[in-house]
Amino acid sequence: MTRLSPSDVSHGATAFGAMLRSLRRAARLTLEELSQASGVSVRALGDMERGRSRGPQRRTVDALAAALKLDREQSQRLQRLADAGRERGGPAAPPYLLRTVPDFTGREQELTDLEALARGAGARAVVLFGPGGQGKTTLAAQAARRLGELFPDGSVSVRLHGMSDTPLSAAEALVLLLTGLGHPPDRIPVDPVAREAVYRATLSTRRVLVVLDDAADEAQARPLLPDAEGGFVLVTSRRPLTGLEGVRRIRLGALSGRESVTLLERILGTPRTDGQSEAIGRLAELCGHLPLALRIVGNRLSSRPAWTPARLAEQLADEERRLSTLVAGDLAVRGALALSYRQLTAPRRLLLRRLALLPGHHTGPRLAAVLTGDDDLIAVQDALDLLVERGLLEETTPGRYALHDLVRLFARERLQAEEPPLSAEAAALRMADWLLRSASAAGRWFEAPGAPEPWPGATPAFAPVSAEEAEEWLSTERAHWVGALQLMFEAERYPEILHAARTLYWFSDRWDAWPEWRTVFTYGVRAAAALGDRAAEAHQLNCLAWTYSVRGGPYEQAEEHARRALESATQAGDTGQQAWAWVYIAGAGMYMDRPAEAARAAEDAVRLFGAAGDQAGLAVSRRLLGSALRESGRAEEALAVHRGLLGTDAGDVPGFQEFAQAILRHEIARDLLALRRWSDAVKVYRTVIAPATHGGADRFKARALTGLATALEHCGDQAQARARLSEAYRLFSSVGDATAAERTAASLERLAARAVDADPAVVADHAEGPGS
Repeated sequence: MTRLSPSDVSHGATAFGAMLRSLRRAARLTLEELSQASGVSVRALGDMERGRSRGPQRRTVDALAAALKLDREQSQRLQRLADAGRERGGPAAPPYLLRTVPDFTGREQELTDLEALARGAGARAVVLFGPGGQGKTTLAAQAARRLGELFPDGSVSVRLHGMSDTPLSAAEALVLLLTGLGHPPDRIPVDPVAREAVYRATLSTRRVLVVLDDAADEAQARPLLPDAEGGFVLVTSRRPLTGLEGVRRIRLGALSGRESVTLLERILGTPRTDGQSEAIGRLAELCGHLPLALRIVGNRLSSRPAWTPARLAEQLADEERRLSTLVAGDLAVRGALALSYRQLTAPRRLLLRRLALLPGHHTGPRLAAVLTGDDDLIAVQDALDLLVERGLLEETTPGRYALHDLVRLFARERLQAEEPPLSAEAAALRMADWLLRSASAAGRWFEAPGAPEPWPGATPAFAPVSAEEAEEWLSTERAHWVGALQLMFEAERYPEILHAARTLYWFSDRWDAWPEWRTVFTYGVRAAAALGDRAAEAHQLNCLAWTYSVRGGPYEQAEEHARRALESATQAGDTGQQAWAWVYIAGAGMYMDRPAEAARAAEDAVRLFGAAGDQAGLAVSRRLLGSALRESGRAEEALAVHRGLLGTDAGDVPGFQEFAQAILRHEIARDLLALRRWSDAVKVYRTVIAPATHGGADRFKARALTGLATALEHCGDQAQARARLSEAYRLFSSVGDATAAERTAASLERLAARAVDADPAVVADHAEGPGS
């Protein structure tokens, strides 16, 4: 069979003639009557309708449109067909409307899925959808080329111009498609229903691939879909066209990092990319792995031989200039995004713009509603879902939404251009205030009874009904409420910052691995200093010292913050904060291998906590004193101190008592290890259970397993020692503690070597490494 030419390329003039004939008949005019009304000769009109005149001039088309009394959209569509005829006259076009590119990269899974569907696995139509710039049209072209052998009766394509101000109507598209399928223009029915019937009948008897590029909506695409048999239709659209029945949908997202780099390398060629791997990777990241942006970057570098990838990466690093830089000829990321933005209603444009104010990446409907000031959560949810459909937002997990980096920059531009600065600032501050009030409300679930309520606000704060719900909210939204601190500080809302930092004090102990705590307590210190509150400043400095202790240093910073806290607490006459400062000074001394100094600092803490009657602080400081004594070579004294603490009250904060006792048993076991009482240490280690609700439970469990492995090894149970070390290795790896994981792996290797010396068969057990 002869392959068909694409409808509006090789048949551009014929399509114009078919459309002109259809419009003339609909107006019930003869050629002579149209000639008289338009001033165009009968012969010229006949040549146009028969396809002999490939593309009349614009003034001729304007005269015809006036004579036919066409509205603005009909006139523009007729003019577009005439333009296509003039531009593409001459030799026959290649057999594909959609141009393939020689450097096509990635999308192998999508192409595989399309091939399976084209071979008859299910639906006869597929919608390729996704945000602008993801390369839907390019993928459709590649698919048409690759799948050509499956369609012996040819392929035909039509651009539906769905993102333009005047999308092609389904009736007009049918004229183009039928013309491309070989129907004589004068035999195409005038009636759209009859035209659709002829089209479906044609597809049912042929193995034809139809590509409908850039569909606007379901109403435009539905009449162009096939019946159950025969032709296969591939639709591209920014929307998933969820109203269409019996179609499969394939969503296009960004390329992978490796694919992005490969695409840039193929566009630029080897001479431009040799030795530039770091800069090329950076360019891919700055493009957000968006194919359109990558294409623009590659084309810009290709047209500027003197430029290096590093130079362009430096320009793109400036967020204020990035969208303006991502332009190459008629390709522009900003323009692609603007097409979708213009089709939104005013409230949805407002939502998209305001999402650019978010401190974090993902959001849910509740926070989005705070930004827009909308009380109707259902309406906000619907608006977010619509933005997903339009390709301007991604639903990363159910109910959570994120802006692509380049969409965020576009939304920020629109915010600055369309909203007064005071309006945007008010929305940002309203969001920040709500976030910190909500964080305080959630943090109260982990404080001692009687913790203060959050301050009042115009928008009710999120009010969790359980500790589990509070913990989930604080975890999910932490990038937002931590990011809100800067906005509140700039607004000089110092008391609110202090309130939030204090209310999250005990919750921070549950998730001590979060790096955000340094930001939280740094702002707490700055807010207290701005208020001149030395006692509050001491408390926040102690909290900051704690973050450096639990996050692995630098311990010099922990000690520095603790000594500043001691100074502020002394000036404020706050005995309790002086005691906590000594605790963190002692802890830093332990980490920096100065156990004797640590013991003296811990003794000062014990004395001050005793004077203040702080039982929780007294338990912590005495435990720390015992540890310092052990590391100073006084293990018997350490064991006595630690055993004396068993069962003591560690305060009334929920969950703290259990974890404190677990830590204490761990210290007792370590004392027994120091005393070389291996079997006693094994017994104690087996009673150490870290509460699962504590964020640092896995790291703590891994440390206990390491100690247990040491005791088991000295008891002669090498197999159990290796098993416990393997478990510790997995836990250290899962929490990202690379140093401890490497140290544990080295211990495993040592044990394995010893086992091999004793029994070579152990080699097989250890061959797969620590995780085996």
